[in-house]
Amino acid sequence: MKQVPQAIAAKLALAAPVFAEHGFEAAKIDDVARAIDVPRATLYYYFSGKEDILAFLLQAMLAEVATQVQLAVRTEGSGRERLRAVLRAQLEVLGGNPDTAQLLVTNIGRAGRLTEIAAAVDSAFHAPVRDTLAEGSKDGSLREVDVERTASALFGAVLLVGLREILLHGSLSPDEVLADVEVVVMDGLATP
Repeated sequence: MKQVPQAIAAKLALAAPVFAEHGFEAAKIDDVARAIDVPRATLYYYFSGKEDILAFLLQAMLAEVATQVQLAVRTEGSGRERLRAVLRAQLEVLGGNPDTAQLLVTNIGRAGRLTEIAAAVDSAFHAPVRDTLAEGSKDGSLREVDVERTASALFGAVLLVGLREILLHGSLSPDEVLADVEVVVMDGLATP
């Protein structure tokens, strides 16, 4: 995939509703081109097909997660407080991109490059969460846990609860979802 100009990249999120409406298989590049107001030939210049567009959307969402998570882990407070901020950041990204989140999760296998995706998720979310869990254990605000498995469990729990909200209600409120998740997740991580 070639470097996509910012003007086109900014419009690509509008492709997600097209895929949601038609279904990924039935959606055509022409449908995407019309929805984002970019000529079909231009899309084919930058993307080999729908799977490349899906991969681009995934990379863009993971970049946004990475940015928001980094901001969250840099906040003041205990490990527990910063972990809460990280989970809220993940929910904000999902809530801000409901169509893209739904599209990506239901079609992740089509985006290809699963090893690259796993590495990007690790860098964007798991690594900072592992560090925050370790720091929370040191400062006494979180219990000592296997940081690797716990980071994966947190990512999955928040992702699935957030997606459930999007699928059932069309949107999510990060604060409401976090309040419910926090009771289970954060209280479970509290020091005994």
